[in-house]
Amino acid sequence: MAKHFNRFPYTFAFGILGAFWVLLSEAMCPFWVDVVFKILGIIAVGIGVGGRLYSTLFIGGMKNEGVDGKTFIDYGPYSATRNPLYFFSFIAFMGLLALQAQMLLLLVGALGFYWIYQRTIRREETFLTDKFGDSYRAYLASVPRFFPRQPFETPEQILVRPKFLHKEIKRSVAWFLFASFLLLWQLLQALGIVPILFFAP
Repeated sequence: MAKHFNRFPYTFAFGILGAFWVLLSEAMCPFWVDVVFKILGIIAVGIGVGGRLYSTLFIGGMKNEGVDGKTFIDYGPYSATRNPLYFFSFIAFMGLLALQAQMLLLLVGALGFYWIYQRTIRREETFLTDKFGDSYRAYLASVPRFFPRQPFETPEQILVRPKFLHKEIKRSVAWFLFASFLLLWQLLQALGIVPILFFAP
């Protein structure tokens, strides 16, 4: 199943349901708690976006082929976790949800992310194991799948492909635009301009 799993339909459906939840609900919490959630959420989005940019410097365009088509990337953030892009996406995603200040939404979002991406990661691991063999099996055994360890190893120089870095910069702008939109929408809800259909803890 992991080999043939396509995350995009699930991500799309999950995103649509999440959008309705976020846009039509409001948190059941004191004002100061809401403010704390929003501050932490913005910080998390910044960390997630920064981590994705840093990881892209090492892996952009070379996830399945490595630098020379024969070796995979196992240094920099990839020596701390096998999936730093997914890890930092998770942090940024949780940051966006935290702007809503709803613990239930955070829990559902975390479970949904885990369900989708664990299958994606297993499919990729199967592909890379078939491609690189024992060296990748050793990498699987020594480096955590998701949560990073410290310290990690970084070489003196790395190959950077600007095309992929530029794509990630555009994605970074999108993260912050979406966060800004959510905050603006919540302001419109507070002013009574857009409706609130339900409250969530």
